[in-house]
Amino acid sequence: MPTLQQVLENIGRSLTAAQVSVAGHAVETFENPAERQRLLGLPMGKTAFRDVTDYLRTALRIDGTEARRRIRWAAALRPAQALSGAVLPARLPLLSEAVQDGAVDRVAVDVITQAVETARQMARRVGADPQTVGPLLEDGEERLVSQSLSVDPGTLRKVSNHWLSWFEATVDPDGAEPNDADLPQMQGMIRQGKRNGLHHWLLAVNDVQNEYLETIVGAATNPRATYRGQAASGESAQPAGSGDSVESGRPAEAGVPGDWSAGRLTAEVLSEGSSGLPDGADEFTAVPALDPRSRNQQQLDGLIACIAGGLTLIESDRLPSSGGQRPQVAVTIDYHTLLGDLEKAGTLSAEDLSQFESSAAFTGTVHPNTIRAMACDADILPVVLGSQGEVLDVGRAQRLFPTRLRQAIAARDGGCTAPGCWIPAPWCEAHHVEHWEHGGPTSVENGVLLCVHHHHAVHSGAWDIDMRSGSPWFIPAPYLDPRRQPQRNLYWRQR
Repeated sequence: MPTLQQVLENIGRSLTAAQVSVAGHAVETFENPAERQRLLGLPMGKTAFRDVTDYLRTALRIDGTEARRRIRWAAALRPAQALSGAVLPARLPLLSEAVQDGAVDRVAVDVITQAVETARQMARRVGADPQTVGPLLEDGEERLVSQSLSVDPGTLRKVSNHWLSWFEATVDPDGAEPNDADLPQMQGMIRQGKRNGLHHWLLAVNDVQNEYLETIVGAATNPRATYRGQAASGESAQPAGSGDSVESGRPAEAGVPGDWSAGRLTAEVLSEGSSGLPDGADEFTAVPALDPRSRNQQQLDGLIACIAGGLTLIESDRLPSSGGQRPQVAVTIDYHTLLGDLEKAGTLSAEDLSQFESSAAFTGTVHPNTIRAMACDADILPVVLGSQGEVLDVGRAQRLFPTRLRQAIAARDGGCTAPGCWIPAPWCEAHHVEHWEHGGPTSVENGVLLCVHHHHAVHSGAWDIDMRSGSPWFIPAPYLDPRRQPQRNLYWRQR
């Protein structure tokens, strides 16, 4: 049994080597238009694929992360060709040889390639002498490859981290800070996906951006905040009138004394034997009340509140437009769900479920209660859908889709309608199914949402679009599907 397991594992590792090699050939072919048409059957110029990663993902039905991983490995493990035509050795020759022999696990390949690349970036950041760095990288590759032949990937990762610490201490003993040229490359906001019902984001910010964030979260978690208000003798300490402004920028709510942060702060009356303020005093201090939120939650709530407030600037044209509209939080909900009619009825039929709609532009399906809460302080755009999905028709007088018409199309489509695309509506463009210059009207029934890439792909002939009962169906070009079977994007709408 142990021998059989090892043989099967070696076969799998050899298969990985073949996959990396083929991925490398695909990269070279995709970037060469003449060879691309001959070997891949793709037309010259614009194709249905954004890049070679998109091609591998679609053609092999693999995850985009896996496609990028194979391309990254191919760049490090395959020989390259110089502009002069000379063949250059692989960037990691020892690892390349071990992979070709089927001796290295896939995870180990990832650990080694990432460790060496991290070391290269570290050396460039501190301006280390290439003549010194070269032998160190070669030695590191040899050490890690040798270890990968005798330890599991988890242990190899620990060895890799230890080697990186040693490498950093060698090339940068003083621990120099990253220079201004390298900081932007490491800076950014990364969405790490959804886990356990929460959307995870990673932030890497510079000093100025951090100062803004610290200011926001500091204000949101301040345990003792001072507000200005008035209190008459014999009254509780609260502002006079529900419309008075305070330093926090939040209006006072009638009947909720001292509630300045959704129940987080309550007023503490500073009195001298009375329930009011001392004579002549016009300030009172807020102290923490019972708050179930953690500090992290408070900081997040402060940041989101700041962002939500910033979106109000759309009325003053201080924010750029997005997809032809000013940036807004866009949600779609059907009338009966908004009013809770289905819940009141107590029973749900198949027809009810087929007409149910409660979604956000980026997040997708959300609970109706979430939208109902947002609707308390939002503009509502009523959209009436006909039996065939028609909404509005502004005829031939106008070529570009106006804002209200785009909103109606977005309410129907949800996002890019091209098969398999997940680009949300705010990033899409409105496309005339029957081209305007060919007599097509500027109407909802003649408009579909397409991301920039698929918009160009449709115009280049990758798909024909057929509107059926108000829904766009995509008929692929022969080179995509010789049978030309109509397809629909079911990512946004299930019907």
